[in-house]
Amino acid sequence: MRLIAAAMMAALSSSIALGKALPGDRVYVLHSEAQGTCPALDWHIVASPNGVLTGMFALPGRKMVARVSGSILPHVKAERFGPSLDSNSQIQEFRMIASEIGKHQRIANVTGIIQPDGWMIAAVEGHGVECKSIRVPLFVPAK
Repeated sequence: MRLIAAAMMAALSSSIALGKALPGDRVYVLHSEAQGTCPALDWHIVASPNGVLTGMFALPGRKMVARVSGSILPHVKAERFGPSLDSNSQIQEFRMIASEIGKHQRIANVTGIIQPDGWMIAAVEGHGVECKSIRVPLFVPAK
């Protein structure tokens, strides 16, 4: 299992580093520092143009690797009377499930928003883990 996790990490890292995301994909990459019950994590997430989120995050040294998948929630357009309840229609919400690879196979919920400037603000909740307001930047490859 560790070999599979290492291969997955290498494949994701090399494709991100080489800028091999498909046209229209947005790539999010970050090493977040430990805070309280939130461990340090290496994030690699791809958002496709149709709102599908896939990727992984891992503890430093790949002591734990988790696949993440989910979606960006669509904005619902509803006709109503009165002022809009939506303060910023450019902010997108997302939900993902993180599934640990390996013997523990723990699961965590990853939720948050994608701001108009492209930054992802994420929260992770799972067994013994609670991370809040993790700012994951949009990766922009050098040209």
